[in-house]
Amino acid sequence: MRRRTPGILVALTLSVLVLPTTSALADDTAVQTDAARQPATVSVPIRTIDTPERTGLDGIITIQVGQAAPISVIADTGSVGLFLFEKPTSAHSTGIHATAHLQGHSLPGVLFTSPVTIGGVTTTNPVAMQYINSTSSYVHKWKSRGVTGVLGIGVTDGGRMTNILKSMPGSLGLHWSVHLARQSTPESSRQGSLVLGAEPPAHVTMSFPLPYFGVDVNGARNWNDHAAPGCWTFTSVREQCVPTWFDSGGTIMRLVGRNFRNVPRADSSTSSSHLVKPGTRVRFAESSSAFYGQDFTAGRDGSRNLVRVMLGAGSPAVNTGNAPFFDFTITYDQVVGTISLSSPKGN
Repeated sequence: MRRRTPGILVALTLSVLVLPTTSALADDTAVQTDAARQPATVSVPIRTIDTPERTGLDGIITIQVGQAAPISVIADTGSVGLFLFEKPTSAHSTGIHATAHLQGHSLPGVLFTSPVTIGGVTTTNPVAMQYINSTSSYVHKWKSRGVTGVLGIGVTDGGRMTNILKSMPGSLGLHWSVHLARQSTPESSRQGSLVLGAEPPAHVTMSFPLPYFGVDVNGARNWNDHAAPGCWTFTSVREQCVPTWFDSGGTIMRLVGRNFRNVPRADSSTSSSHLVKPGTRVRFAESSSAFYGQDFTAGRDGSRNLVRVMLGAGSPAVNTGNAPFFDFTITYDQVVGTISLSSPKGN
């Protein structure tokens, strides 16, 4: 039996990894030496805007590709790589064609390379990016809001594409945190932050070890961030412990697979996709914890409590959508492969 977490827990998570040794240790030593010359952390503002054509909010960050003017892109932990909706003017074309898969859309394009600057810090080497030369409605609706790309900062395998945060100098590319804000302030409309170099907090609500997933094309470690070991309960339905994916780019929580067939639904249609019945109690915990770290009631508000169940979509899994990024600060440790959720107070 689990109980609701009465406060913040002090959590120690141990990951047992089988990793390359000699070259990896040499690389880590070089990174640590370089880290001593870098600022401890860099806080980059994330403003939140209403998601076009659906309920919810998305986080927008400003970056610079090469020497071009700054642009606004979606901060998305659910994808890997930088995807641009306008042709970059300060980048080198590789001539390689590729297809991006973003929020259920398959978008063709061409790969470019360039250094990228975030928060005044530039990647240590040119990084791959995809120019999406498509007239897709997905691209159009974001461009109409002044958003011209997606910054995919997931830590799993992206093929030719990489999480460009891993290419930041020193410790800035080893850990980072993401927090989105719902409330406006006198200084700015809703604003959260991406903190480069953020250390995993000592006091956490939940912490999840990720399976090791090889290395990317630059030799940086990948972790399967679609497989955080989460356990979910919906009202009185039996708890389901399934791979869990924290996705800051989506506004809807999705329950995938037949394991969730008994979750209360808002309709009785024969469709494979259903809205979870508003009023359903949703609780979430680490697989090894005696306490629930998150407890909310399903409703109809994106980025807060909107939950859908997709019965015919594949192996059991949960995509959290971006609601947890508003409720918690979520910290990624690239060194050992953990995702930690902590109180956003003070952010």
